[in-house]
Amino acid sequence: MRLPQDTPADVTTRVEETFRFLGAPPLWLLVLVIVPGSVLFAWWSYTGLTRLERPTRIVLSVLRWLAIAICCLLLFQPAFEITTYRNTKNQVHVLVDDSASMSRKDRYPAPAQQQALQQLIGTGELASTTRTELVRTVLERPDGLLAGIQPTHDVRLFRLQRKPAPIRALDELTARGNRTALGDALDLHLGTAAGSNLDAVILVSDGRNNAGLDPVEVARSYALRGITIHTIGVGDPEPPRNAWLVGPPGPKEALALEQVGFDVTLRAEGLRGQRAQVELQGSRDGGPFRPLATATGELPDDGESTKLRVFHAFEEPGDWTLRFTLAPLPEESQVDDNEDTRFLRVNDEKIRVLFVDDRPRWEYRYVKNGLKRVDPSIVMQAVMFDASPRFEQEHSKDLPALKDVPRTEKELFQYHVVLLGDVPPERIAPTEEGRRRWLELLVKFTEFGGGVGFLFGDAAMPERYRGTPLEDLLPVVLEDRVTLANNKPRRDREFRPILENPLQPHDILLLQRDPAFNRKLWEDGLPGFYVYHPVQRAKPGATVLLRHPTDENSYGKRPIAVVGPYPRGTTFWLGTDETWRWRDPYAETYMDAFWRNVVRYLAQGRLQRRTDLLELSVDKAQLETGDKVRVQLRIQDSELQPNTATEQPVFLRDQKNQVDRRQLRAVPGEPGLFQASFTMADPGAYSFVVFANQNPADAVIAREDVLVRVPDRELADSSQDAETLRRIAAASHGADTSGRYLFLADAAELVADFANRKSYQSREDSRTVPAWDSLWSLLGLLTVLGAEWLLRKRARLV
Repeated sequence: MRLPQDTPADVTTRVEETFRFLGAPPLWLLVLVIVPGSVLFAWWSYTGLTRLERPTRIVLSVLRWLAIAICCLLLFQPAFEITTYRNTKNQVHVLVDDSASMSRKDRYPAPAQQQALQQLIGTGELASTTRTELVRTVLERPDGLLAGIQPTHDVRLFRLQRKPAPIRALDELTARGNRTALGDALDLHLGTAAGSNLDAVILVSDGRNNAGLDPVEVARSYALRGITIHTIGVGDPEPPRNAWLVGPPGPKEALALEQVGFDVTLRAEGLRGQRAQVELQGSRDGGPFRPLATATGELPDDGESTKLRVFHAFEEPGDWTLRFTLAPLPEESQVDDNEDTRFLRVNDEKIRVLFVDDRPRWEYRYVKNGLKRVDPSIVMQAVMFDASPRFEQEHSKDLPALKDVPRTEKELFQYHVVLLGDVPPERIAPTEEGRRRWLELLVKFTEFGGGVGFLFGDAAMPERYRGTPLEDLLPVVLEDRVTLANNKPRRDREFRPILENPLQPHDILLLQRDPAFNRKLWEDGLPGFYVYHPVQRAKPGATVLLRHPTDENSYGKRPIAVVGPYPRGTTFWLGTDETWRWRDPYAETYMDAFWRNVVRYLAQGRLQRRTDLLELSVDKAQLETGDKVRVQLRIQDSELQPNTATEQPVFLRDQKNQVDRRQLRAVPGEPGLFQASFTMADPGAYSFVVFANQNPADAVIAREDVLVRVPDRELADSSQDAETLRRIAAASHGADTSGRYLFLADAAELVADFANRKSYQSREDSRTVPAWDSLWSLLGLLTVLGAEWLLRKRARLV
């Protein structure tokens, strides 16, 4: 049903004609003076003529009076007044909630509600119909509310997001608003409707006001203007019983055969303690989805959240679309939020690690051996400066032995990760200039996306690097020398480092899949350390993984393990050289797992950077529906010169693997930089992708993922707030108004309330047509005078 919104309201006209005297005297003067006086004068005129017969005198007196009466009537200015009236239909404004909560799908467990709605929508499945679709189907039925009130009223449709917006039909609803501000919308609408013949407002909503003014207070302003607000409730009005999940924030990249952990967030309303099962399904390169893994846990209290970790090792490289599904419970009222989608790139690239140390200390020996065996996707080359010239440096079997550390960009940028141990600066280069160049090269490697790990050592790391470019790379702030000299840590007492976040430990610290087992391992299982180097604190933006249990300063307990961004790469600091102690009694199990996690985490920046000639970025990775994301693309040609084109394409891929071409424009004054902003209206997982040869059928050379979510305020309190809707309707009660609340299935009952409402009538035109100066008036007077003259002549009075 499409309603006219921009044309004048339906009108009818009627013409009313009345006769009146424009110059008539007061009634008392007419009755008491003029009429009696004229009668007496007419009778007196002939009473003295006794020779005439009585009937003749009476007739002549009557004719004389008629002549006098006609003259008086003409002096009173008789006229016809013709008035045109316009009858305009009163307006009824239907305001429909268009926020994201209207995209929900309800089960309606109450049998009466379910049956009533099912009859109205026909053969459609109720549980798979969104609230917006229900509104459209129910209100636009031939026997529905809109059809029922349209004959008597001018019906106007509006959708409510941040403010009311007119629409022609309900199929223009989008259910994309990121907030429900009923009070603000009603207040704005009252201002714009001022001066119109507004009879009533019908508010169609789930009632979950989560922003702005109190709609009940605003409704009282409608009552003061005599405007009724009827409310129609959408959604299940029963207390919410719902569970939903939010997919993991990452990772975006993984290696083939890598054991990847995904942290899924679970929330619930009214289902505390229920068992929840999450299934991971995957689709590789657009193929069919297949089950990959499952995990179970308990649903949290209302308003709380819990994380569930799902593990899987991907054997096949490619672009994977991952679907996380929460198995619906029988008592759930909504199941449309039980699924989330993410993207993952699985590649078979090997992580190349450069491990540099000075002497064959215990930490070097066991870390080096672990990297050679722990993971087939990790290959390493080592440089130990203390080795003799004839010593073959350690290396994986797929790589040759090194003679020296890489000295050029081409050599160093072949690696994903550099582990720098206890190396005195003079070992790097014999001159100050040579050392500075190599450290600056290491900084550039990190800026380029590489990962650098710093392993404490008594001889040099980190104290010998104060004031060098390497100090800027460290994710920690070094303690001042005076404090170190006066507070040397004891090395005769064992300590166990404590987890910074015991409930949600960092990926590097996950030595066991089971969170409880992993926590117990760190707290009671792993052997402790004797040696550590105190630093002042973590740098802003860095993440502390482990802290000393007792040693602290004004910033808190001193950090032992820290990771931090710099800026596209990652750096890692470990303030002890005793992870080799974990071998007793667990052999290499947990030491290998730890260093494997370190290397994989540090390698992420280089793994995600698929080409050195192109850099794709977004200003934010998580958005709310309706927000904008800025996409930037920096391109160089094969000669490393900025691209000079005016436009560059980028492709937006949704969770159904549908690809849409978007265009970026060159940024003035920034050669090689292209940029554009896009509004993300629909929730879901999206990827901005650059394909080789600008062809979606070719390989992906850059990708940035964006998660668009319905705001939490729209997902929370999923049921209909019928009480608020009732209060809004009640607040609009006035002397002549009476608002009502109705469930959506009963919306057609409002038709009877509008059936007997009168149209708005206005006086369109009025004109006067004089009758006293017309020919007929003159003829009437002459006729009477002529008749009197003839009768007088016959009586021989003339």
